[in-house]
Amino acid sequence: MGRLENKVAIVSGATGGIGRKTCRLFCEEGAVVFGVDISDNAGNEMQRELTASGFKFEYFHCDVSSSKEIKSLAQLIKAKVSGLDILVNNAGIILGKSFLETTEEEWDQIQNVNLKSVFLMMKELAPLMKGKKGSIINASSIGGVVAYAGMSAYGAAKAGVVMLSKVGAVDFAPDIRVNAICAGAIDTPMPHSFLKDSPDKEAIWRALQDGALLKRLGTPEEIAFLYLYLASDESTFMTGAAISIDGGWSVQ
Repeated sequence: MGRLENKVAIVSGATGGIGRKTCRLFCEEGAVVFGVDISDNAGNEMQRELTASGFKFEYFHCDVSSSKEIKSLAQLIKAKVSGLDILVNNAGIILGKSFLETTEEEWDQIQNVNLKSVFLMMKELAPLMKGKKGSIINASSIGGVVAYAGMSAYGAAKAGVVMLSKVGAVDFAPDIRVNAICAGAIDTPMPHSFLKDSPDKEAIWRALQDGALLKRLGTPEEIAFLYLYLASDESTFMTGAAISIDGGWSVQ
């Protein structure tokens, strides 16, 4: 029997590097998984691939910064299943820009996708967890606990996710557990895209590896396995935690 047998999960940011691995891992462990994203071609491809392998997976288009779209998502989920066991708020975007150069529009976009979305998803989907002893897992970042130049908007949003998770743990106790993970540099398409136009790309990439005590980037699988632990019954005494998974970067 899988570690998530017969549990129902929603994973946002489902088509990205970490989201894709998480959806597959949860399926492999027996969960019914609903993947949420705005990259429809990739999402539909995932659905074909996972269902062809015999897994219970369905993709939904949803802009997680939109209250209207999340409300619609909640109604769709209610029509398909009797309740929700796991919510992984994994969606996120990054901006590297100096404090004074960051525009109000950029600030709002980063807050909406990285922080507001977590609040809205918890608000609309937590009621589906009533009586299920559910688990909510929110993606913060090392950028939410360590200050980095050029990360004012991103850092503020990810720090907000940590506190939102702690307050959520208090508000939803004892029925729902809420935890956050603070990942370091992970080898996904996001950092590659972020650095692709930088003249210092190679030097920055080396610095990301050398900055960790383990002298490498993390992998999407390593994050997915932490999500799995927090989603499973193995972590039923854990709530209100912000777990660092950064190769030792933040302890230096």
